[in-house]
Amino acid sequence: MRYDVIVVGAGPSGSTAARECASLGLSALMLDKAEFPRDKPCGGAVMVRAANLLPFDLSPVSERTIFGMHLSRLSEGFTRRSPEELVYLTQRRHLDAFLAERAVDAGVTFRQRAPIRGVERHDTHVVVRTDDETFEASTLVAADGANGQTAKLAGVDAGLLKAIALEGNLTPTGEFPAEWEDVLGLDLGHPSGGYGWIFPKGDHLNIGLGGWQYLGPSLRSRLNELVRFYGFDPAQIWGVRGHHLPMRSSSSPLVDGNFLLVGDAAGLLDPMTGEGIHAAIWSGRAAAKHLAAYAAGEEPDLAGYRRDVEEELVSDLRVARRFHDLFHLTPGMYLGIEQMTSILWRLICPIMRGEQTYANVMIEHPFLGDIVEFVSDLVRVSPFLQRRSGLRDPVPPSRFFVGDAQHQ
Repeated sequence: MRYDVIVVGAGPSGSTAARECASLGLSALMLDKAEFPRDKPCGGAVMVRAANLLPFDLSPVSERTIFGMHLSRLSEGFTRRSPEELVYLTQRRHLDAFLAERAVDAGVTFRQRAPIRGVERHDTHVVVRTDDETFEASTLVAADGANGQTAKLAGVDAGLLKAIALEGNLTPTGEFPAEWEDVLGLDLGHPSGGYGWIFPKGDHLNIGLGGWQYLGPSLRSRLNELVRFYGFDPAQIWGVRGHHLPMRSSSSPLVDGNFLLVGDAAGLLDPMTGEGIHAAIWSGRAAAKHLAAYAAGEEPDLAGYRRDVEEELVSDLRVARRFHDLFHLTPGMYLGIEQMTSILWRLICPIMRGEQTYANVMIEHPFLGDIVEFVSDLVRVSPFLQRRSGLRDPVPPSRFFVGDAQHQ
């Protein structure tokens, strides 16, 4: 059978793209190598801004609603609270299965246990082979995450940069810790380029940390240190696993002919928070809009998807990367400022709720924007500042030193 679109990967980006395509009248096939529900390494934090992009609520799979954060740096910290919800905490095996079910409800054909083995691309169609079947479609969407093979099989180099994270779970003895009922913890600046976290789920705590890829060999000892800091015994941690955090480079493609990349497969990760679910859902929706227009003959190609993502999403991720550079230069100083003033909290909460963007913060505070951009560029050309921020393979700056703002 021929479809209008084949989506490879049934995570948030793939399920969203497939569901939206079906809702717009396209015939959509979604393939995934796993059998659902399946687990996936991830903290499972869905910001309100991501949840608001969906046409249904996530309460069936949400285990905690977060109103506050405890901020620390492997020392006694402080808590900030919001009168409005900020994050919904779930488990990816529940969230992804729920989103896949909504896609099937919309008319998507879903094949599980179907790893793709080959892709043939032609001007008018694509052919995708699994172990047992061969499928044909007008267009193909890679939604199979940081380690997916779809782009490679399609002859496309995703060109992703990768950070790394390690996480585990802990089931508290006795009553659930009251301090984590509706608060999550972020331990900032350890390790370099990343942070540690403690996310409360229904009956357990998810504890992890992430940072630059070169820190991989040290992450287990760092995780044990973090677990002890939060008052638990590292010997009680279960389900420890690592995973890559994909980030775009200036050459990372979004479109290649009749082929699209969405979510983590496109490296659409927030460099500041390490969060990717918002961009996954956002890019899945954008992809469906342009796939439908292309199928209807309203657009000659899929370049509109690239323009939308670059103008509205990637541009914001570039600013997030600049904030990341600035913060990790002296994280202790910024935590000290926040403890005294709450100024960062007042900037962060609207972003988490989708009421503000990184780019708009720069526009509304031009003096701050100039400082952030200039210091970010200095970090990327100064060996001393690179060492301070833990950055070993900096992407060359552009605003002042290269002159091509398109590749910041």
